[in-house]
Amino acid sequence: MDRKVAIVGYKQTKYLEQNENPRERMVMNLVQSLLQDMKITRDDIGTFILSCSDFQDGRTISECFMIPWVGAYMKDVSKVDSDSANAVLYAMMRILSGNYETALVVSWAMGGSEFRSPRVMDFELDPIYERQAKLVNEITAAALQAQAYMAKSKLTEEQLAALAVKNLRNGARNPLALRKKADATAKDILSSRPLASPLRELHAYTPADGACAVLLASEEKARELTKNPVWIKGVGFCQDTYYLGERDLVKMDSLQKAAKTAYKMAGITDPAKKIGVSELHTTFVSQEPIFAEALGLIPKNAGPNAVSKGALEIEGKTPINPSGGPQAANPLMVSGLIRIAEACTQLRGEAGEHQVKKTPRLALAHGQIGMAAQHNVVFVLGN
Repeated sequence: MDRKVAIVGYKQTKYLEQNENPRERMVMNLVQSLLQDMKITRDDIGTFILSCSDFQDGRTISECFMIPWVGAYMKDVSKVDSDSANAVLYAMMRILSGNYETALVVSWAMGGSEFRSPRVMDFELDPIYERQAKLVNEITAAALQAQAYMAKSKLTEEQLAALAVKNLRNGARNPLALRKKADATAKDILSSRPLASPLRELHAYTPADGACAVLLASEEKARELTKNPVWIKGVGFCQDTYYLGERDLVKMDSLQKAAKTAYKMAGITDPAKKIGVSELHTTFVSQEPIFAEALGLIPKNAGPNAVSKGALEIEGKTPINPSGGPQAANPLMVSGLIRIAEACTQLRGEAGEHQVKKTPRLALAHGQIGMAAQHNVVFVLGN
């Protein structure tokens, strides 16, 4: 990139099963708090990118109702109706165009109190075969993916449960998380409500109400706004076919291609050595080793060994989701932005109890959307 872009500020709400405020008040409070922390006003924002879903909000052109509440009235505003990591990509592109010096990305969801993801996700399916048969959905697609990986890598149900225990324990360290269980055991996971074999309730994401805001700036503006900018070193994105029967759910071609582009831009040839921490958008814990392998963070089929040796723990060699990930809180649409914000907190050493043992120089943040992670976007961030 000829022009550098940095993340200069970020703010999250606490993630709740039911927020006491309506989405408008929740988002207004969040943005006001971020601007106050940055000692700027809405007049300092060049463009606003809102990431939300009409399905989720239950109203058409849903972002229009939120424009005044984010302070974007009479300002340049655009919408990304996808996982919010894509909104950061769009905001970065706008700054790279030279037309804007700053961009504020805001995403919100009422996934705990108002909206249930699986019912709407069914509309992403192939309408002729998959949707009509009513056998494939968000959960069963993930279960098929999990079964395929477990058969190939020999990952056991006990090791899969250990991944869930790790994330629940990490979530207990995160003051913003909804699901917290510091004393979780494999028995707790394996006795939780069955979803679709081998997945159970505690393997899955936690629906939540919440919002996140991230402020981006050009290099010149970034140095004015903060002493600790987090630079976007590389980014890549790729979308696979939406028909599950045509995809290798374990190989994850789209994620591999997105990562390859991001690594090339960042000048990384050995991600396993260079990436100090990763925040992955894993809607089910079974995706953690699948994504880690596709991203080159661990060797192929090395998931069982990585779990057994504790490599993916906060204190491990390859820490993944020290925040607890979507198992701790997953406000639909917001999760990609959360991954980016959490990666920034790690790079700045601001993560508190869930800070990795050595403050990293490079972090990876990942967003995805679609059945079994059809579309992926990968950011390499550096301090």
